[in-house]
Amino acid sequence: MGVVRRFYFTAIALFVFLHITYSQADSLVLDTDHKEFLVGEIKKMERSVLEIDAPYGDENFKIKWSSIREIYTQSKFVVSIKDRIYRGRLASLPDQKIKIFDNDTIYATCKKDDIVYLNPFKEKFSDRFGAMVEAGFNVTKAQDLRQFSLRSSISYKTDKWTADASYNIIRSSQDNVEPVKRTDGLLNYRRILPKNWYLIGTIATLSNTEQRIDLRANSQLGIGKFILSSNRAYWGVKTGVNNNLERFSDDSSNRNTWEAYLGTEVNLYDIGDLNLSFLYMGYSGLTDTGRYRADINFDAKYDLPLDFFVRMGVSLNYDNQPAENASDTDYIVRTGIGWEW
Repeated sequence: MGVVRRFYFTAIALFVFLHITYSQADSLVLDTDHKEFLVGEIKKMERSVLEIDAPYGDENFKIKWSSIREIYTQSKFVVSIKDRIYRGRLASLPDQKIKIFDNDTIYATCKKDDIVYLNPFKEKFSDRFGAMVEAGFNVTKAQDLRQFSLRSSISYKTDKWTADASYNIIRSSQDNVEPVKRTDGLLNYRRILPKNWYLIGTIATLSNTEQRIDLRANSQLGIGKFILSSNRAYWGVKTGVNNNLERFSDDSSNRNTWEAYLGTEVNLYDIGDLNLSFLYMGYSGLTDTGRYRADINFDAKYDLPLDFFVRMGVSLNYDNQPAENASDTDYIVRTGIGWEW
């Protein structure tokens, strides 16, 4: 009889434990032949990939958004649906639809594919941070070439505004050639507006030896819009004014001018573990008539396990009125391995 009692006690305790655990967890039904069921804590969904921390795995599971048949959450999320943002819980409905709700209030009902991203609605200051660091090092015997590159960024996100900063360096040396140095930094603040519009303020710095730029400091104010925003890709444009303060190796050619700018950015991420991004910024002189500058960046990033990645990037800077004895273009090609969190 004692064995039977212990069995029933253990079974009841296990039932209560599972009930409490599952009632506080988020759950997914996967689009497979057997309708697999996954329970855990959803960390985020962005770029068409949902990340969930399940108690029966050593690592977070990453699942394609298109592979999820149903979703039910107990925790609140910041939910982006094309041109609108909501805060609430999610529950699947028939015909591949999802409702965003809280208690008895339904905020919106939409198709599953209309959801662009999910971010947990977190109250803690530290929970809203993200960061990335990447390093590369190349050595060749020919002419004793040595090149080191570092890319880093940090971001902070809320449902009404975002801020991010980045810092990148290139150092290269080889026999019979002057050392190459390039450093750039960026600080962005974006205020989110309705209908996929946003206000943006940017401070950007650049120095490179190829164009004899000791310092280029840009201060920008503008407005932008996401023309395409989905869980497969996004495409945005922005325009505004820029104050361009430059100090060259030749002190006599320092400049302080105003420019109008037009930029566009495209990100593609529904291609397996590969992400592609393209950024173009064009500047036309307002006080320095006839001057045109352009900054172009292209990155191909492949995701690895444990939040590691490898990336190959190309950057080009063009100026039709460079400093005296300086090149009108500067470009770099870099590869590296990094980690993001």
